Amino acid sequence: MISKNCLIIFSILFLVYGCAPNKPTIPIDQASSKPGAQVTFKGNSLNLLGSPISVGKPLPSVELVDAMTMKPVDLSKEKGSLLFLSIVPSLDTPVCEEQTHYLGEKGDRLPGSVRRIVISRDTPFAQKRFAKEAKLMDFNTYQIISREISGSPQGS
Repeated sequence: MISKNCLIIFSILFLVYGCAPNKPTIPIDQASSKPGAQVTFKGNSLNLLGSPISVGKPLPSVELVDAMTMKPVDLSKEKGSLLFLSIVPSLDTPVCEEQTHYLGEKGDRLPGSVRRIVISRDTPFAQKRFAKEAKLMDFNTYQIISREISGSPQGS
């Protein structure tokens, strides 16, 4: 009888704790990488392109499209606005998806004056689908069109 009760308790504990998702903590880099610096992708070294953005400096004029309205957006005209930018290659990759969920779920703690913006190379239709499926509709999602931020079409 005792071994049967132990087996039942063990099974319940395993189901409750053994199947619980253990999300790893994503390290957040507090500094921007400098142009020309090298990063490693799948074992290959790549040079970063462009000029890094930084707090207090004007944003470059970059062609963006609002995923919800399909209208062009130029963030360089947002002088005086407080923008929280999350720039990712694609919302449909695990790390980028996690980063976007983090901004959507934890970003509610930011003051209301902060505009949360996700910029990716996904089509506006894919961005809209992602936002709807993830129930993350309380921030702006923009598509990068310009090569100044997204790099060359070959991805270098």
